[in-house]
Amino acid sequence: MPDKQANRWSAEIEAVYLRDGREIWALLYAQCSDSDRAYDALQEAFVRLQSQEIESIRNIRAWVLTVAQNWLRDYARRQNHAARPADYLDSIVGKPSDPSEGLEKEERNSRVRLALQQLRAEDREVLVLRYALGWSSKRMSIALNTSTSAIDMRLSRSRKRLCEELEKVGIDHETV
Repeated sequence: MPDKQANRWSAEIEAVYLRDGREIWALLYAQCSDSDRAYDALQEAFVRLQSQEIESIRNIRAWVLTVAQNWLRDYARRQNHAARPADYLDSIVGKPSDPSEGLEKEERNSRVRLALQQLRAEDREVLVLRYALGWSSKRMSIALNTSTSAIDMRLSRSRKRLCEELEKVGIDHETV
């Protein structure tokens, strides 16, 4: 009998991972700006999930997100690391044909990352969810357990702060 329950629990964990893993990773990435560290936090949360009793968790997705965020905070305290850019993300989109265009794009992207790093984690979080994942305000409000109007306000303030940071690094926010 315990094997049947373990198989059901493993299948449920796998289903949550397949359904929500990418989005949870994106939330974690927005928090730490490090792809590998976000993935490590996600994996650590799912490993810890396997040792839990299924009946004790009401919302598995929320539980995984909370555990992963706590792991990231603990990691940052232990390592005393600041957010770092993920340079390889720029190369995913494709290479421009003119080398000077490529250099200009690299320089602009470097400055945008610098501006993003100056924002609070909460600001980066809503900006990543909206512009990298294309989430609606309603979907963000559900994921972040707040109201849609609060999300819209956070987005507005985050965009304003990003514009200010972009100006500091010499980028006209309308060209990004």
